Amino acid sequence: MLLIVIKHRPKDMKSIVIVLLTVFSFSFLAAQNAGIDLTFEKEHLELGIVKKGEKRTFQYTFTNTGTETIEISIVSGCDCTTLDWTRGEIKSGGKGIIDVIFDSTEKEASETVDVDLYLKNINPKSDSQYLFVLDYNFELTL
Repeated sequence: MLLIVIKHRPKDMKSIVIVLLTVFSFSFLAAQNAGIDLTFEKEHLELGIVKKGEKRTFQYTFTNTGTETIEISIVSGCDCTTLDWTRGEIKSGGKGIIDVIFDSTEKEASETVDVDLYLKNINPKSDSQYLFVLDYNFELTL
């Protein structure tokens, strides 16, 4: 909330209108930016050294820090990655989890793997689903 103290009496209505428009503009912009926002504990994970053929299990956890209820449409990754995620609506302040199983059997080299999280919510600016990109990397040994 923005509090404005006027020490001098404005000489005309124009000054009052300008102050009020400024306050409402800031309030409107703050409300627009708060709609969809996810805060992840970690967006990048380092698995370290992984032996070829080894499987690793880990999670991405997040909190819905926006003001809108969200729902995950799909989470995708490469063929080496098996994914599961929180189903249903996640209200503001709610938490979600993406479970990951990485299988290095078919890998030939170290790399960084992207995990793409798409929401069912539509971004009004782009008219497309919200996308969050997470990743993990590993150092492959034979």
